[in-house]
Parts: sequence; C-alpha cells; structure tokens
Amino acid sequence: MKKLSVAAALAAALIAVSLSSGSSHREAPNIMLDPAADNTDTYAFTAPDAPDALTVVANWVPGGNPANGPNFFRFDDRARYYIHIDNTGDGKPDISYRYEFKSTFPSDSYRQGLPGVRSIDDPRLQEKQSYRIVREELEDGEVTRKRTIARDLPVAPSNAGPKTFPDYDQVANQAIRDVGDGKYFAGQRDDAFFIDLGAAFDNVNLRVPPGNLGGGTDTQADTSIQTITMQVPEADVTRDGEPVSGPDADNATVGVWAATERRKLEVTNGRFDNKRARGSWVQVSRLGNILVNELFIPASEKDQFNKTTPATDGERFKRFLLEPEFAKQINNLPEELGVSALDLKAPETDRDDLVDVFLTGIEGLNQIGDDPVAADTLKINMGVPPAQTPNRFGLIGGDRAGFPNGRRLADDATDIYVQLVGGFMKGNKIPAGDGVDQNDKPFLDRFPYQSSPSSGYDQAVGRRVEPPHAPTLPGNDPQVPIGPQVPTPRPPAGPQVP
Repeated sequence: MKKLSVAAALAAALIAVSLSSGSSHREAPNIMLDPAADNTDTYAFTAPDAPDALTVVANWVPGGNPANGPNFFRFDDRARYYIHIDNTGDGKPDISYRYEFKSTFPSDSYRQGLPGVRSIDDPRLQEKQSYRIVREELEDGEVTRKRTIARDLPVAPSNAGPKTFPDYDQVANQAIRDVGDGKYFAGQRDDAFFIDLGAAFDNVNLRVPPGNLGGGTDTQADTSIQTITMQVPEADVTRDGEPVSGPDADNATVGVWAATERRKLEVTNGRFDNKRARGSWVQVSRLGNILVNELFIPASEKDQFNKTTPATDGERFKRFLLEPEFAKQINNLPEELGVSALDLKAPETDRDDLVDVFLTGIEGLNQIGDDPVAADTLKINMGVPPAQTPNRFGLIGGDRAGFPNGRRLADDATDIYVQLVGGFMKGNKIPAGDGVDQNDKPFLDRFPYQSSPSSGYDQAVGRRVEPPHAPTLPGNDPQVPIGPQVPTPRPPAGPQVP
C-alpha cells in the first residue's frame, strides 16, 4: 500500500504534458502556447567574409518586446535545440548540432543585473545562461556517433537598457566564440524577419494595394528573438567530408532545418531546470523554409507537421503545395481591395513548381542528388558564390545566391513567397507584396550578422512604416546593402532563372 501511495503521489506531482507540436511566429495551434520552443526563422547562406563556410542562423521565441522583464527572454533549460543538416537528400539528418542550456539565478534579488555590467562574466550580471554543443553523426536518422565539441559557452544576455549595460555590444560580443574551425553565438538579437503581419493575417488586407509601393507596417520592427548562429567549414557538413569545389560539385548542396525537443512528460510547476521530467525526447517544433507550415498547411495538420521529420513531407503534405489555398486568396485580392484593373491569375492547381522550390529543390541549382525526397529543408548550394550586388528578391530577381537557394537575412522572403505562389516560375509575374521591403535595422557585415537588439529602455516595437515608393518587381527594385561583398572565382552553372 505504501508503494502505491508513493507512486500515486509521484503521478500527481508530474503534470503530464503530451508534447507534439509547433514552429515559426505562432503558426501552429500548440506551439503558440510554448514560445520558448517555437522556431521562428531559419537562414542558411555563404557569408561574404567566410566564403568557404556554411553560416546558419536559427531563431526562436517570437515577438519579443525587449522591455519584457524582470524575467527577460532566454532559452529553456528543459528543451534541446537543434540545427540539422541533410547531405544525402533523404530528408533525414546526417549531421546534427544539439544545443543544451543551463541557467543560474540570484537567490537574493529579482534583477537580471545590477547597474554597470561591463562584461559577460561581470558579477553584476546576476542571471546567466551557458550552453554546450553536441555534434551528432547519423545514418538513416539514427545517431551513430556523437561528441561534445564545447561546454560552458556564455549566452548573450537580453538587453535591459543602458543603465544595466552601459555598452551592451561590448558584453554581447563576448558571447562570440571560436570552437575548432567553427564560430558560434547564442543569445538575444534583433528579429531579422520583416513583414506586415497585421495586414497578412487580416486576410491580406494590404495598406497600399497591391503591395509593391511601400506603405506597409513592419510589425516585427524592434522585436527581439533568441538566436543560435553557427559558422562551420563546408567540409564539416558535406557528405564526403570535403570542401566544395564549385556549384556543380556532387557535395555542393545540403538541406538545413532547425528543431526543438522536449521531454514527453514535464513538471509544469517544477523548477526551471525540470529535473523531474520523464520520458523520451519528442520533437515539438521544426522549421526549414519560411511560411511552409504557416501558409500551406491547414490548421488541422500543423501540429502533425511539426512533430514529423522532413522525410515524410512528400507523403503527408505535398498535396497542400500542389493546390495552395494562398493562390486562391491572391486571386481574390482585386475584388476584396477594390482594385478592378488588377488581374493576378495565380495558378491554383498542378503546382509542381512549388514542390520543386520548397520540397525537392530546383534542378541544376540546389537539388540534393538525382532523385531527392520531397522534404521541407532549406536547400543551399554552397558552391554558388556570394552576390557582389545582392537583390532582395533573391533567385527570382536574378541573384542565384538568394532565397530559395538558402536564405540570407536581407532576402525579402515574404515578397518572394508571394511571387512564387503567384506563379513566377510559371511565367506569371504579379505586382504584389506586403509593402515592407527591408529590416528596420541594417544587418552586420560580420558574425553574428543579425543586428544588436534594441534595449528594453529604448524599445519602439512595431512602429516602422515602409516609405512610399515607385512600383517594384523582381529584378528592378532598389538593392538592399548587407555588407561588403567578397568576389570569388566560382562560375555560375545550371539553368538560369529569368
């Protein structure tokens, strides 16, 4: 009887949470309730200042107002955060980088830090977080080898304000760490995603139709996220362990995505480290390409999408790309917005072009192998050199180094998505977008590339409005600077997209 009572007491203490959901800026029903595990964006690119490395930026915790304290944003010690690499084209990870976090809190104060924090190990910084990195090698989705490549790396703290951090950048930059031939950073950054969310989710209620004239409100302006940014040699992620010789090399393309795992059972009212969690680790969030789960997958399937691996996307979710609901929404815009002369003609069926772009890769550019599995991974041909003059429309603007060949911070992924669903790859170029063309802050030309976050004291969340401008279409819009460009001798190859 005593044993049964103890078991019953333990069962009562463990508030069982069945975890099976999530990702990207509140796009699935369950993950919106778990922001610390919510992937918001994934970027993968060849940086101009590191042409022989793969740079990945993976973000979590959407819509962070920098002033939200005294418990500022952080990674969750109870979760495991991943950056996955598929280099064989089967939609399963071949190389994974696992990030695990540990927090410490003061016992005699509510404050994150005392006035005048000057360094990341300053005792006046009272709440601190560190992490370790485990590199895993896998075959058919199963770990065959793993090793810890770093321990006790510091996390850049949230930027409370100038009284706490007289020079925040000086403190945050100390979280940039070299580990072997790689470079890593974890902590708070300005959210690089720019979009008029208010217009998008009021049934595409454009403020200045048709959306390519500016006038949109960047509702992500001044918000912060938690980022893991890593830069590793190409040879660390290629299938043969060799650097990439050029865009036609067999090892040039990899698929990238980020994910989050939690224990199957968690103590919801326990300590922040949740040492009494039980059960296996389960995936609760994943994100490869922007807006796939958000705008292709219906609400009833979103949580299922987020607990599965990309390898099953062709079987389970391909049909939603072949007949995208958003294409029908685009075609209804003229009537809804009172723009009678606008005939958008977005194809509504047989959208193999969208399957190529978002799931299998584009032949001659970023397919992985000759018979790739349809999988939502952000595919990047690392042999394509950085553009000397980047175009915010990326590939469809004639810039082969941009989205959907990987994704750079300055790529206008929302407008590109609208153009792609509108039928650009089928020759249907529509004059539409969200009216926001660039981030509210310039990006850095050096690691970790995302801008420093606004301080809580100075925040002005969501107040930036894109200035009105002349109509723009892919290929003729103003260029968005993203730092100095380093030319490389690698020649272009494969079919060109006009």
